[in-house]
Amino acid sequence: MENEKLAALAPGRLSRLVAQGLLGHHLLFDRAAIHEAFAAPDAPVAREDADAVGQALLTICKEPVDAARAAVAALPPSARLSLVRLYFRLLDRAQEEERPLRH
Repeated sequence: MENEKLAALAPGRLSRLVAQGLLGHHLLFDRAAIHEAFAAPDAPVAREDADAVGQALLTICKEPVDAARAAVAALPPSARLSLVRLYFRLLDRAQEEERPLRH
């Protein structure tokens, strides 16, 4: 994916994490968190988790990966689950942007 497109889709340091995610390297989450997120039924981000997820996203965009991982680890479990799902939706969107248009 072109760097400009990825930066527009995922600002700041998040674009590098998404680029790695497209290669199968999910630097923010351990395997158990990913499995847990997809084992549970899909649901929108709960109102009580929205602020925490938003703050974690800001940290992910602005801070080095170690600080981003710490922000993810500090989330309540339900907020972490929502963030994992959001991240994978972002990967799906980035992958769609990467595909050439078919006529």
